[in-house]
Amino acid sequence: MQMKIVFTSLILLFFYNHSNAQLDLPDIGASVCAKAHFFELNKDLFTQDEELLLIPASLTKVITTATALELLGPDYQFETKFYYTGNIINHKLIGNLIVESSGDPTLGSIYFEQTDPDSLFCCIKEVLIDFGITSVEGNVIIAADKISYPAPRLWEDMGNYYGGSPKGFNWRDNTINVTLQSGEIGTECSVLSTEPDFDSYQLDCRVMAANHNNDSAYVFGISEINQWWIEGSIPAWRSSFNIKAAMPDPEVVFKNSLKAYLKKHGISFKYRTAVKQTSSSARRLLFTHCSPSLAEIIKVTNHKSNNLFADQLLLALAKEKGGKVNWDNGNAVVYEFWHDKIDFDTEFRLKDGSGLSPKNLVSAKGMVQLLVWMKENSHDFETFALSLAKGGESGTLKYVFKHPDLKGRIIGKSGSMEGVLGYCGYLKTSSGKNAAFCMIANNYLVPTKQIRSAMDKMITEQVLHN
Repeated sequence: MQMKIVFTSLILLFFYNHSNAQLDLPDIGASVCAKAHFFELNKDLFTQDEELLLIPASLTKVITTATALELLGPDYQFETKFYYTGNIINHKLIGNLIVESSGDPTLGSIYFEQTDPDSLFCCIKEVLIDFGITSVEGNVIIAADKISYPAPRLWEDMGNYYGGSPKGFNWRDNTINVTLQSGEIGTECSVLSTEPDFDSYQLDCRVMAANHNNDSAYVFGISEINQWWIEGSIPAWRSSFNIKAAMPDPEVVFKNSLKAYLKKHGISFKYRTAVKQTSSSARRLLFTHCSPSLAEIIKVTNHKSNNLFADQLLLALAKEKGGKVNWDNGNAVVYEFWHDKIDFDTEFRLKDGSGLSPKNLVSAKGMVQLLVWMKENSHDFETFALSLAKGGESGTLKYVFKHPDLKGRIIGKSGSMEGVLGYCGYLKTSSGKNAAFCMIANNYLVPTKQIRSAMDKMITEQVLHN
């Protein structure tokens, strides 16, 4: 307990009393880097080991969204094209429905009204009717890029909704809702249902009922293995308790759901193995579905800290600017954009777009340089600023920087994983001076809530007293 108090006190003492200074903290098992830089004065508000490379967690999303905004533009949209092949005879399509994917992460997403699954299915139905099609003999074929798993991703993340890898075709946030039931403390729980269906995979429940109120259940699995399982614990005596898993095969779920919807609404669908996919020249376009704009997507990405959206934006950069769709090309595009603008070579080591990989490394100095560049050079800075959360009000900053005198003075993003906590963004001091800031702590020996409270107090003090 004494070490915890010493650590927090030292950090607070440094930031309260050493503005625009550099001190070395004693080695107590934690690494901290921090920096805040005034725009108008072109000097630092504070620094602490600003060049130390640390794991940024979801602060990585700030880099990805800023790069996507600069290279793709705020109006960029993912397109999903729907075609048919074959012939229409007496209102019957003897052929296939082809779905050509660009990797849109918002298809069927809960985060936008226009991406609701039934809205998309209704549109497909209406277009088929307009083409005179009331029944289909054939199949639904998805044409999509093959996306490999990101090598640095942790196995313990990949079966959970927040850690599922992006696919060439994404659907319903690549998420399965799992309902569990628990009994007395110490007994094994059971799976009541999954939505959408998880029929193609076996889901083994090893979750225990416990004396707490937390979701401490974790899903393990990837699409290449049939047996998935859930470990951990949930509260005891729950008739239903919802958790989320990664969707192993979005293509299959989409195709089954589409066929069921069409049948329900009067368009029969009969599978016909003899109908094969024809060449692209024989395709006839039904319609093109466009995603929400990039401006809307990055707002959800940063406010909700959406890993799927962030990683898919990195892959979109690879596709649009780097050729082949893979993680290395995406990171190469990010490097090419930033390396001659800021100290990217020395201050960043990136492996994905979301920050899920513990192999990502950034420094406070690099993050502040990027934030300063966006403020001073981006033609779309207002769009970028709107994608960031407001301190004490929204997104990942809703529960920090809540001092009443800070209202409207801090926008930014948080990042956290086990042993990692960071904040970055923009602040305006009480005297009206504007600064970009970043602080990251790794490998701390105190509870996260204690580090969060300390960082909150640090920034609050700087805003109120400068």
